[in-house]
Amino acid sequence: MKLTLNPLMAAVLIATAQLSGVAFAQTAEAPASPTAQAAPAAAKTPVAINSPTDWIIYDDTIFTPVADSISLHLDAARKAFDAKDTKKAAAEMRTVADKLKEQAAQAAKADKVRAESEMKLAQDTFRRMDAVAGKVSAAAAGIENGKIKTKADLDKAIDKAARADMERRWLVADVATWYPVSEEPQRHFGSAIEAFARKDYKAAATEIRKATGYMRLESVRVTGDAKQALDSSVVELDKLAGSVEKGAVKDEKVMDKTFANANRSLALAHRTKAAESWARKEYDKTGYELKAAAHDLESAAGWVGAKAKADATGAVADTKVLGDRLAKGATWTRDEVGRGFDALGHALNELGHKIGAKQQAAPVKSGS
Repeated sequence: MKLTLNPLMAAVLIATAQLSGVAFAQTAEAPASPTAQAAPAAAKTPVAINSPTDWIIYDDTIFTPVADSISLHLDAARKAFDAKDTKKAAAEMRTVADKLKEQAAQAAKADKVRAESEMKLAQDTFRRMDAVAGKVSAAAAGIENGKIKTKADLDKAIDKAARADMERRWLVADVATWYPVSEEPQRHFGSAIEAFARKDYKAAATEIRKATGYMRLESVRVTGDAKQALDSSVVELDKLAGSVEKGAVKDEKVMDKTFANANRSLALAHRTKAAESWARKEYDKTGYELKAAAHDLESAAGWVGAKAKADATGAVADTKVLGDRLAKGATWTRDEVGRGFDALGHALNELGHKIGAKQQAAPVKSGS
């Protein structure tokens, strides 16, 4: 199902995160932990990879995946409103407002391990999300008392607040939110190449824009060089999509280079987040971020060519193994993790040199 954006539905995007904490350090400090982690009593259930099928579309060219249950309530509210069932529409809106308030409260909780800047960011997130919840509640009341009579009225009621918060939706996304869709950009890049080969340029552009939607989500999660790399890739992908749609791109190698840079940017971002999780002793999250980084490195190298892919093979394989062990709670040593970060960073920098990328992988302190 494809959902065209009404600002009402944009409110869902800030709620896709399961708010577990905010972190933004570019280079991780060494966590105080044992040299090796003891084997767990039971294996952890892995987070599964999934492909969302619903999309919110706005400004005709911006695609954002629907990744949480709140969108279902928003969709139900819209359908009920269209069917003139104002009671149900208002009830669905209030459910959305309640969920937003719950998640806003979680965002506001600050604990002792958070840095001062993270605590301020959490409080700011609370204020913004709570404001959107208030707009949604007001819209629910407006539906019941007849002040909101048309879709346009409903959209206008929450447009400003919802749009203002759209880019904060994955600011504090939990692993269960972002990891299931971590491989989606590459899947859409592949689909874009297939559509381009068929000379279906509109479909190719749509696939690129869908991949770009995930890039925008990931950009919210990081800062510094990693964010700059992602934001630059978003600009490149937007331009590419426009050119492809017009039929102005004659050689798919142009697409290959842009996709390589995008995947590498994602790998840098995931490595950065892995370092942050490592510093907070969130070892399972570190593992998932490393696994995602390995996948993106492999994808990026594949777009560059056979030699680049072969050169990255060792780092990709080792990072995946290390990521799995951390994610599952298996045993590891601090030295092993340090070598893993170094090898991944070296491979990303080597690939970056080949494609002329500016941002480099920063050193990570794994501790002694």
